[in-house]
Amino acid sequence: MNKKPLLLIVALIALAIACHKTLTHTPIGEKFTLNYEANRFEKEIEAYEKADAAIGLDKLQGQTVFYGSSSIRLWKSLKEDFAPMPVINHGFGGSTFPEMTYYAERMLVPYKPEKIVLYCENDLFSGKEKTPEQVFDAFAELATLIQNRLPKAKVYYISMKPSISRKDKWNLTTKADALIKEYIDKHKNFTYMNIVPVMYRPNGTVNGEYFIKDSLHMTPKGYAQWTSVIRPVLLKNNK
Repeated sequence: MNKKPLLLIVALIALAIACHKTLTHTPIGEKFTLNYEANRFEKEIEAYEKADAAIGLDKLQGQTVFYGSSSIRLWKSLKEDFAPMPVINHGFGGSTFPEMTYYAERMLVPYKPEKIVLYCENDLFSGKEKTPEQVFDAFAELATLIQNRLPKAKVYYISMKPSISRKDKWNLTTKADALIKEYIDKHKNFTYMNIVPVMYRPNGTVNGEYFIKDSLHMTPKGYAQWTSVIRPVLLKNNK
């Protein structure tokens, strides 16, 4: 009996399995348990699903999805800022990375996006106190899910902004972002977009004109600064 064809088949099967190996993330920080429900923004997610179903999911596939917390959710001029590129706003909450991971199967995967733009700065401020390493792990879990479920998508990460109301933890957000950038630099299809410099005045202070009264969320001027950084990157990598 000629065993060569059988061995060839076995080798091809092994190669196929290796090529489709599920990626995992090994945490670098201590494990933590959420002390809030990951589905606390369920009504917002259901509202997106209802609105998108009315349009037709097939018409929304292959676009650029902005996915993240309230800084994305409140970006009212998003479609105008990135025209003619079709974009979808799936910001929700006050969300955190674990919540973004929790809802990714509903807010990202069905849309088969060409590009995904991520933003979140709440992990250090929601629930129990966390370390930059734990924030990084939460990001990496989301990034791993995207790579496994949407391997062709290009992912763009927006650095955490220097929110004036959170000045006491800027050192922690900076460290978390450094860990995230290190990860991104090592992974294909990921791009790090640093919006921090454009939030400052020439004298080295954060420009308060970019924030509303809560010193956390942004004014149209603040979003214009973000657009000046993000739009050229997305258009450069457009088809």
